[in-house]
Amino acid sequence: MNESFLAAVRVVVPMVLTMFLGWLFRVRGIVDRVTMKNFDKLLFRIFMPTLLFKNIYDMDFSQGLAVKEMIFAGVCLTVLFAFCVTFPKLLTSDGNKSSVIGQAVVRGNYILFGVAVSEALYGEGNVGAVVMLSVVVIPAINIFAAVLLELNRSGKADVGKLFLAILKNPMIIGAICAFVFKIFHIIIPGPVWSVVRSVANSTTTLSFISLGVGLEMAAVDSDKKLLAWGIVLRMVVVPLIFMPLSILAGFRDQSLCAMMIVFAAPTAVSSYPMAVAMGADGKLAGQFVCSTTILSVVTIFLWTLLLKTVGFI
Repeated sequence: MNESFLAAVRVVVPMVLTMFLGWLFRVRGIVDRVTMKNFDKLLFRIFMPTLLFKNIYDMDFSQGLAVKEMIFAGVCLTVLFAFCVTFPKLLTSDGNKSSVIGQAVVRGNYILFGVAVSEALYGEGNVGAVVMLSVVVIPAINIFAAVLLELNRSGKADVGKLFLAILKNPMIIGAICAFVFKIFHIIIPGPVWSVVRSVANSTTTLSFISLGVGLEMAAVDSDKKLLAWGIVLRMVVVPLIFMPLSILAGFRDQSLCAMMIVFAAPTAVSSYPMAVAMGADGKLAGQFVCSTTILSVVTIFLWTLLLKTVGFI
């Protein structure tokens, strides 16, 4: 039990301290949210795709793809998406809000939390299962989020526009580039690879600092009920349903750790700018990011402690 507790602590303490550092930077006036929002664009467009590229490029595919994990995650996310299309509409008739609730539930902060948790549990660089699963998870959650918001905006999903939007997603571009380099055995020169590695290695720290800078719960009096529903669904109901299913499916160790992040990670930061860009309720989307991120410190700790105690991860 002590070893399991310490393992759970190793997962959440670095995240908490780094986010606290970002919050401290903001309250001390070292950096403000406006500045950090501009930096967030750099994180989303350059740093996180570089992290994904580096991890895929570093992977050894000689042992094959994790097909079972990919199929399982894809099916579960599709079921979750179908739920997110219908259930939020029962909570509110305002499409701008229901689409944001659906996006918050289906779109977890997978890469950032996946890399951080996996490295905390298994050591630096041991993120193979997380990266392998990202081949399915990253496109799926981006497509589902775009469909939810587009259905609200225009009443239908334009397949052509959605396809182009997905192809323009920096995370998708990073993953495709990495697979092209792997397939054609393209060797990156040492000095260039050194820069790629440096950018990738700084991504997790900078991203958690950015999360800390943005952690501030504004007044949400009119949306408290909707916010509560979304938080409970994303952080409690989804993992309580899909984590037991993952265990029954036979996943263990790094594969189960990756599944934990798919279903228990907080709402992705990128859900906020996408909601604003597509005419949905940006304020509510921002509250989902802040509140689920704060709550994830507790929930990820508990899931890690539980799974470590029973010897599943």
